[in-house]
Formats: sequence, structure tokens, C-alpha cells
Amino acid sequence: MLGFRILSFYIFKQKVLLSPVFQGDLSYLRGKYFVLKYNSGQKHIYLFLKFSNYMNYSLSELLSYFGGFLGLILFIVTLCRSKKSSAIKYSLALFLIIWSTAMVLGALIYSGKVIHFIHIFRLDSPIHFLLGPTVYLFTLSLLNPEFRLKKIHLLHLLPFIINTIYFLPFYFNTAEFKINHYDNLIASGTVIMPIQYLLKTISLLAYFAVQLFIYQKYQKTKSSTYQVSWFILYFTSQFVLTTGALIDHFSGLHFFGDPYRFAINIITFFVYTIMIGLLFFPNILYGNAVVENEIKPKYSQSKLSNTEKETILNNLNSLMNGENKPFLNEKISMIEIAKNIQVSTQQISQVINEKTNLNFNDYVNAFRIEEAKMMLLSPSYSKLTIDAIAQKSGFRSKSAFYVAFKKHTGNTPKEFIATISEEIKEPLTKV
Repeated sequence: MLGFRILSFYIFKQKVLLSPVFQGDLSYLRGKYFVLKYNSGQKHIYLFLKFSNYMNYSLSELLSYFGGFLGLILFIVTLCRSKKSSAIKYSLALFLIIWSTAMVLGALIYSGKVIHFIHIFRLDSPIHFLLGPTVYLFTLSLLNPEFRLKKIHLLHLLPFIINTIYFLPFYFNTAEFKINHYDNLIASGTVIMPIQYLLKTISLLAYFAVQLFIYQKYQKTKSSTYQVSWFILYFTSQFVLTTGALIDHFSGLHFFGDPYRFAINIITFFVYTIMIGLLFFPNILYGNAVVENEIKPKYSQSKLSNTEKETILNNLNSLMNGENKPFLNEKISMIEIAKNIQVSTQQISQVINEKTNLNFNDYVNAFRIEEAKMMLLSPSYSKLTIDAIAQKSGFRSKSAFYVAFKKHTGNTPKEFIATISEEIKEPLTKV
């Protein structure tokens, strides 16, 4: 269906903006501008009309709208129903709402339908600077079990804030100005801003590189096939996204036609890939801890007898409880422990998993927590702050200590001290 939009008219040389839309079979006038003059006494009314194909929807446009709608539904479900790790839940929700918004705004803009919601034009530009940070935070939450959103992560908002400030004069301008500006851009072939597009591509590329580094840092010695398969899909789709944008830049923004439409299409491709991928890899939302559970089937080929497993566990416990207390070293590694008791890292992982139902990190943290509890209750350490006790117990940070302490005891350090104090007071009161 084709129609025409009245841009403006003049009465006594005063320009007034009109908004009504007329529909009809006017395909022969597509893309043409013309003026209608109406005489009524001394009044001269000029109608400036443009015919446009605004009622048609391309496949890519429909996919973007549907993807945006689906992303919104998943965003609500993730926040309201998900029982996964809070860091994973909120980073996934942030990813879904930001990328879905970018898709929908982009489709409205390249299709021309934004003309009916002209005040949202260019709102997409700052949002594009949030695409990289959201995938980075999602990756970090999946790989690092101790990850929590902190104030320092607000620094990722700087490009978004700067870009928003840059566009403020445009946002506060009139609808007429924005319509004219948009029409001029469409007449030039694209609404893309080359420098902005380049900066956004560099941002995505930088965050992609950082994610690869994080993956290498946090991956377990023995990775599950399940998790590796997910990240192959996840990183491959990001590679396609960034590579496509780079090719577009190197070709002078002409290789794929309209560069803005192409950018939105590859964003849509990425979002659909991730949403469909989560249907096949739902357990990835439990984070890196799922690796230990996925390794279990591989132990069926292990030649360790139950007696050997008990021996390894006893040797491991003896090492941890020894004078050196290796768990106090915040950089302790499974490789180092394996060398000390002369077994392989796979055997240690298997024994800890099967005999204690813990992974290596939780096993080590259990000793650290016992050491911290001793310090918290000992008069000898009463002058130390909780931060200092956390460091002396082998934890790298206060946040990691609080998470581990809560996980192993069910209380925070302060709650633990208060509980013990109450238990001591009760017998004294009875006496």
C-alpha cells in the first residue's frame, strides 16, 4: 500500500507542519515531491507532498520487529522468573533489552517509518555504544562465578553519555527540523554517520578481543564439550558481526548497499543467533560451575579405584591442613597442588568432585573460610578488619570473600560473629 505524507503548508507566508496521512493506489507517484496550490479569496495555501512506500514491510524489517518483541518478552521473563545467578540474570536482561531496542529503532529508521515517530530519530546512536559493554558483562558473568556488578563498571557508560550529550541539541530541536534533516539524509542514500559508525565498530572489536582474553583466563583446565560448543557459537557470531562491519568500512561503505541497513541486519543476525543458541544451551546460564557437572560422564573411563580415590583425598586434605597451608596463597592452582601430591590435575578434579561434591575452587575456599572463622573469633586477630582477614585467608578481594563465606556458612561474616556472640551469652544468662 502506498500513501503520501503532507510535510508542510503556508498560510499568509506562515509555515505550519501537518501530520495527517492519506492512503490509496498512488504507486506511479512514489518518491516524488510536488506542490498543490489552493486559492480561497485572499488566502493562498500551498501543500508540499511526498509520496512514499511506507506501508510495505521487508523481510529483514519484520525480523527486526519480531526479534525486538521476542527480546522484550525474554527480558521480562529473565528478570521475573529466572532463578539463575543474579549476575548472569541481570547481564542477560541488559543484553536483551539493549540489543532488541537497537534492532527495532534501526528498522524504523532505515525503513522510513521513523518519520511518524520523528522524535526517536538518532536515539539509536548512543545505544549502539552500549552493545559492546553488554556482551562483555554477559561473557564475564558466565565465565567468572565470583563476578558481581560494581560501581567501576559504570565507566563502560562513558561513550554512551558522551554521545548522548553530543546529540542533545538535535534531540531538543523541532519536529520540522528533524523531518527535513532525515529527508536530506535519505536523499543522500543513507542516514549513517561514517565517523560514528567507525567508532562503534572499534568499540565492538575492542570488547570482542577482551572477551577472548577473558575466556582464556577463566576457562577450566578441562572444559566441557557443552560449554565449548556454546562459546564457539557465541564468539563466531560476534566475529561475523565485527568482520562484516570492518569489510563495510574498508569498502568505503558501499559493498553491502546502505551501510546503516546492513549494520542493523547483522545486529539482528547476532541477536537471533544468541536467542536460538540459548534454547539449545540453557544450562550455560548456570555459569562456569556447570563444567564440573558436565565432566562427570568422562570419569566412567577413569582407572582410579575407590581405594586410590580415598588415598588421594587423604593426601590432599593432609596437604591443606599442613603447616604450609597452601590455600592461603591467593594464586594457588590445581597444577601446583597436583605436583605436590604427585597426581594429575584430572585425578584431583575427579576426586574432589566425586568425594566432596565440590569443584576445586569451592574445595579450596572451604579451608579459607575455616581459617577466616578462626580469625574472626580469636582475640589475637580482634584488631584486624574483615578486609584484612579476607586477605590473610587467601582471598583476592573482599567481594570474593563475602560470596564464599555466605555460600559455605549461610551468613555474612558480621552475621556469623553476631550469631556466635548470642550463643555464648545464652548459657551465661541461664547460669
